[in-house]
Amino acid sequence: MSVHAVTRSLHSKAIFQSKKMDNEYKIYEHNPPHLFCPGSKYIITGATYGKKPWLKSDEAKERLLTSIKKGFDHYHWTLEDWVILDNHYHLMGNAPEDASTLSLMINDIHRFIALWIKKNVPESKDAKIVMYNYWDTCITYEKSYLARLNYIWYNPMKHGYVEDASDWRFGSYYERIKAEKEEMEELRKKYKWDKVKVKDDF
Repeated sequence: MSVHAVTRSLHSKAIFQSKKMDNEYKIYEHNPPHLFCPGSKYIITGATYGKKPWLKSDEAKERLLTSIKKGFDHYHWTLEDWVILDNHYHLMGNAPEDASTLSLMINDIHRFIALWIKKNVPESKDAKIVMYNYWDTCITYEKSYLARLNYIWYNPMKHGYVEDASDWRFGSYYERIKAEKEEMEELRKKYKWDKVKVKDDF
């Protein structure tokens, strides 16, 4: 979906949390709590265990992206935007009616990429845990959503990987900016990403 279509749909579709939705809040003993809201937007962050750079190679990033796309498709989520760095990733997704499948989806994604890392990254050979937990936020209003889109797009700059986000090809920004430069520049100026609170100490 294009940026223009996304921003236009904010006012024509009930994509944010609705009072009519059957929301579900789950608390786990050793994991972050999760709020499951059917049909809502989510920003999702996942990471390697101990912040290890096990996703550093191009092939590792490509494998993770493949796992992410397969997971989203299998569980009927919609992947809108994404970025993958050397030890973590951020995703923007739209939940299906059964939003509680989020945990299952991320567990599958992490299991598949962990198997690949153990087989192909020598430094991970003796690691008992490869992928860490994940964090998610159910987004309930437009300004928060658009600021977090910018956060995902410009994350490689935040972490010092590149000076210009368009130089980082392991993210949805890489292709979006080629086709939608004016719209994305407008969003960057209007919705500041540097104050967004996201789990991102990697």
